[in-house]
Amino acid sequence: MHIGLDFEIAAGQTTVITGPNGAGKSTLALTLGGLLPAPSGRLEAGPDFAPSPARRNPIRWRSKELLTRIGSVFQDPEHQFLTATVRDELALGLKAIKRPAAEIKARTDELLERLRLTHLATVNPYTLSGGEKRRLSVATMLATAPKVIILDEPTFGQDRRTWEELTRLLAEIADGGTAVVAATHDLDFADLLADARIVLPDWETTGETTP
Repeated sequence: MHIGLDFEIAAGQTTVITGPNGAGKSTLALTLGGLLPAPSGRLEAGPDFAPSPARRNPIRWRSKELLTRIGSVFQDPEHQFLTATVRDELALGLKAIKRPAAEIKARTDELLERLRLTHLATVNPYTLSGGEKRRLSVATMLATAPKVIILDEPTFGQDRRTWEELTRLLAEIADGGTAVVAATHDLDFADLLADARIVLPDWETTGETTP
Protein backbone atom coordinates (compact mmCIF):
# COMPACT_ATOMS: atom_id res chain seq x y z
CA MET A 1 0.00 0.00 0.00
CA HIS A 2 1.12 3.57 -0.58
CA ILE A 3 -0.36 4.81 2.67
CA GLY A 4 0.64 3.85 6.16
CA LEU A 5 -2.10 1.92 7.95
CA ASP A 6 -1.31 1.00 11.52
CA PHE A 7 -4.24 -0.36 13.52
CA GLU A 8 -5.46 -3.21 15.68
CA ILE A 9 -8.75 -5.09 15.67
CA ALA A 10 -9.87 -5.71 19.24
CA ALA A 11 -12.43 -8.06 20.77
CA GLY A 12 -15.78 -6.41 21.42
CA GLN A 13 -14.91 -3.40 19.27
CA THR A 14 -16.56 -2.23 16.06
CA THR A 15 -14.08 -0.84 13.53
CA VAL A 16 -15.52 0.98 10.52
CA ILE A 17 -13.59 1.47 7.27
CA THR A 18 -14.74 4.50 5.28
CA GLY A 19 -13.56 6.37 2.20
CA PRO A 20 -14.65 7.25 -1.34
CA ASN A 21 -15.24 4.84 -4.20
CA GLY A 22 -12.00 3.21 -5.31
CA ALA A 23 -10.22 3.90 -2.03
CA GLY A 24 -9.70 0.21 -1.32
CA LYS A 25 -12.29 -0.45 1.38
CA SER A 26 -13.33 -3.81 -0.05
CA THR A 27 -9.71 -4.79 -0.71
CA LEU A 28 -8.79 -4.03 2.88
CA ALA A 29 -11.81 -5.98 4.17
CA LEU A 30 -10.92 -9.02 2.05
CA THR A 31 -7.31 -8.82 3.19
CA LEU A 32 -8.30 -8.69 6.85
CA GLY A 33 -10.56 -11.68 6.23
CA GLY A 34 -7.71 -13.80 4.92
CA LEU A 35 -9.16 -13.86 1.40
CA LEU A 36 -6.57 -11.64 -0.31
CA PRO A 37 -2.83 -11.27 0.36
CA ALA A 38 -1.68 -7.88 1.61
CA PRO A 39 0.07 -6.05 -1.28
CA SER A 40 2.70 -4.83 1.16
CA GLY A 41 3.27 -4.41 4.87
CA ARG A 42 2.43 -6.95 7.53
CA LEU A 43 -0.84 -8.40 8.80
CA GLU A 44 -0.63 -10.58 11.88
CA ALA A 45 -3.11 -12.20 14.23
CA GLY A 46 -2.32 -12.33 17.92
CA PRO A 47 -0.45 -15.45 19.00
CA ASP A 48 -3.45 -16.75 20.95
CA PHE A 49 -5.73 -16.21 17.94
CA ALA A 50 -3.62 -17.69 15.15
CA PRO A 51 -3.70 -21.46 14.48
CA SER A 52 0.06 -21.60 15.09
CA PRO A 53 2.86 -19.11 15.89
CA ALA A 54 4.36 -19.70 12.46
CA ARG A 55 1.11 -18.82 10.63
CA ARG A 56 -0.12 -15.51 12.00
CA ASN A 57 -1.19 -14.04 8.66
CA PRO A 58 -4.80 -15.10 7.89
CA ILE A 59 -4.02 -15.62 4.20
CA ARG A 60 -2.05 -18.72 5.27
CA TRP A 61 -4.91 -20.28 7.23
CA ARG A 62 -6.95 -23.22 6.00
CA SER A 63 -10.64 -22.67 5.35
CA LYS A 64 -11.63 -24.67 8.44
CA GLU A 65 -9.29 -22.52 10.54
CA LEU A 66 -10.89 -19.36 9.19
CA LEU A 67 -14.41 -20.62 9.91
CA THR A 68 -13.97 -20.47 13.69
CA ARG A 69 -11.84 -17.33 13.68
CA ILE A 70 -12.89 -14.88 10.96
CA GLY A 71 -16.21 -14.67 9.15
CA SER A 72 -16.54 -12.52 6.02
CA VAL A 73 -19.86 -11.17 4.73
CA PHE A 74 -19.70 -10.00 1.11
CA GLN A 75 -21.47 -6.94 -0.31
CA ASP A 76 -23.57 -9.21 -2.53
CA PRO A 77 -24.97 -12.00 -0.31
CA GLU A 78 -25.50 -14.28 -3.31
CA HIS A 79 -21.74 -14.56 -3.76
CA GLN A 80 -21.54 -16.68 -0.61
CA PHE A 81 -24.60 -18.93 -1.01
CA LEU A 82 -23.74 -22.53 -1.87
CA THR A 83 -26.74 -24.71 -0.98
CA ALA A 84 -30.38 -25.20 -2.00
CA THR A 85 -32.13 -24.18 1.25
CA VAL A 86 -31.76 -21.60 3.99
CA ARG A 87 -31.34 -24.28 6.65
CA ASP A 88 -28.63 -26.07 4.66
CA GLU A 89 -26.81 -22.78 4.19
CA LEU A 90 -26.68 -22.25 7.95
CA ALA A 91 -25.52 -25.82 8.54
CA LEU A 92 -22.76 -25.81 5.93
CA GLY A 93 -19.97 -24.31 8.04
CA LEU A 94 -20.88 -26.40 11.06
CA LYS A 95 -20.67 -29.56 8.96
CA ALA A 96 -17.29 -28.46 7.62
CA ILE A 97 -15.88 -28.31 11.15
CA LYS A 98 -17.55 -31.65 11.94
CA ARG A 99 -19.94 -30.58 14.69
CA PRO A 100 -22.41 -33.25 15.96
CA ALA A 101 -25.77 -33.45 14.19
CA ALA A 102 -27.70 -32.45 17.33
CA GLU A 103 -25.54 -29.36 17.77
CA ILE A 104 -25.97 -28.41 14.12
CA LYS A 105 -29.76 -28.62 14.39
CA ALA A 106 -29.86 -26.64 17.62
CA ARG A 107 -27.56 -23.94 16.25
CA THR A 108 -29.43 -23.59 12.96
CA ASP A 109 -32.79 -23.44 14.78
CA GLU A 110 -31.39 -20.72 17.04
CA LEU A 111 -30.13 -18.63 14.11
CA LEU A 112 -33.32 -19.11 12.10
CA GLU A 113 -35.32 -17.69 14.99
CA ARG A 114 -32.86 -14.93 15.85
CA LEU A 115 -32.71 -13.65 12.25
CA ARG A 116 -36.46 -14.12 11.58
CA LEU A 117 -35.84 -16.82 8.98
CA THR A 118 -37.69 -19.80 10.50
CA HIS A 119 -40.58 -19.61 8.02
CA LEU A 120 -38.02 -19.62 5.19
CA ALA A 121 -35.97 -22.62 6.34
CA THR A 122 -36.78 -24.74 3.28
CA VAL A 123 -36.65 -21.91 0.74
CA ASN A 124 -33.87 -21.51 -1.84
CA PRO A 125 -31.60 -18.64 -0.70
CA TYR A 126 -31.54 -17.10 -4.18
CA THR A 127 -35.32 -16.51 -4.07
CA LEU A 128 -35.23 -14.43 -0.87
CA SER A 129 -35.79 -10.69 -0.72
CA GLY A 130 -32.79 -8.38 -0.41
CA GLY A 131 -33.25 -7.97 3.33
CA GLU A 132 -33.72 -11.70 3.85
CA LYS A 133 -30.56 -12.46 1.86
CA ARG A 134 -28.60 -10.01 3.98
CA ARG A 135 -29.87 -11.53 7.22
CA LEU A 136 -29.01 -15.02 5.96
CA SER A 137 -25.51 -13.98 4.90
CA VAL A 138 -24.82 -12.63 8.40
CA ALA A 139 -26.36 -15.71 10.02
CA THR A 140 -24.15 -18.08 8.02
CA MET A 141 -21.07 -16.32 9.40
CA LEU A 142 -22.42 -16.41 12.96
CA ALA A 143 -23.06 -20.17 12.76
CA THR A 144 -19.47 -21.17 13.54
CA ALA A 145 -19.06 -18.42 16.18
CA PRO A 146 -15.99 -16.67 14.73
CA LYS A 147 -14.18 -14.18 16.95
CA VAL A 148 -14.02 -11.59 14.15
CA ILE A 149 -16.75 -10.72 11.65
CA ILE A 150 -15.89 -8.60 8.60
CA LEU A 151 -18.67 -7.08 6.48
CA ASP A 152 -18.44 -5.30 3.13
CA GLU A 153 -21.15 -2.63 2.72
CA PRO A 154 -23.55 -4.40 5.12
CA THR A 155 -26.36 -1.84 4.78
CA PHE A 156 -26.16 -1.37 1.01
CA GLY A 157 -29.62 -1.55 -0.59
CA GLN A 158 -31.44 -2.26 2.68
CA ASP A 159 -34.73 -0.68 3.68
CA ARG A 160 -35.02 1.18 6.97
CA ARG A 161 -36.39 -1.78 8.92
CA THR A 162 -33.59 -4.09 7.81
CA TRP A 163 -31.04 -1.31 8.44
CA GLU A 164 -32.24 -0.96 12.03
CA GLU A 165 -32.34 -4.73 12.57
CA LEU A 166 -28.83 -5.13 11.21
CA THR A 167 -27.33 -2.34 13.28
CA ARG A 168 -28.94 -3.74 16.43
CA LEU A 169 -27.66 -7.22 15.61
CA LEU A 170 -24.10 -6.03 15.01
CA ALA A 171 -24.17 -4.01 18.23
CA GLU A 172 -25.27 -7.14 20.11
CA ILE A 173 -22.52 -9.18 18.46
CA ALA A 174 -19.87 -6.66 19.50
CA ASP A 175 -21.29 -6.41 23.01
CA GLY A 176 -20.89 -10.19 23.23
CA GLY A 177 -17.13 -9.86 22.69
CA THR A 178 -16.84 -10.42 18.93
CA ALA A 179 -14.74 -7.97 16.92
CA VAL A 180 -16.81 -6.40 14.13
CA VAL A 181 -15.21 -4.76 11.09
CA ALA A 182 -17.38 -3.04 8.46
CA ALA A 183 -16.37 -1.35 5.21
CA THR A 184 -19.08 1.15 4.33
CA HIS A 185 -20.17 4.36 2.63
CA ASP A 186 -22.99 4.65 5.18
CA LEU A 187 -21.93 7.42 7.54
CA ASP A 188 -25.09 7.07 9.67
CA PHE A 189 -24.11 3.43 10.27
CA ALA A 190 -20.55 4.50 11.06
CA ASP A 191 -21.65 7.23 13.46
CA LEU A 192 -23.93 4.83 15.30
CA LEU A 193 -21.61 1.84 15.71
CA ALA A 194 -17.98 2.82 15.26
CA ASP A 195 -15.65 2.46 18.24
CA ALA A 196 -12.73 3.06 15.87
CA ARG A 197 -12.44 4.26 12.27
CA ILE A 198 -10.04 3.67 9.42
CA VAL A 199 -10.51 6.49 6.90
CA LEU A 200 -9.01 5.80 3.48
CA PRO A 201 -8.16 8.83 1.30
CA ASP A 202 -9.31 9.89 -2.13
CA TRP A 203 -6.44 8.52 -4.22
CA GLU A 204 -7.19 10.85 -7.14
CA THR A 205 -6.51 13.92 -5.01
CA THR A 206 -3.48 12.45 -3.23
CA GLY A 207 -1.88 11.27 -6.46
CA GLU A 208 -1.18 7.88 -4.91
CA THR A 209 -2.18 4.42 -6.11
CA THR A 210 -5.16 2.56 -4.69
CA PRO A 211 -4.00 -0.18 -2.29
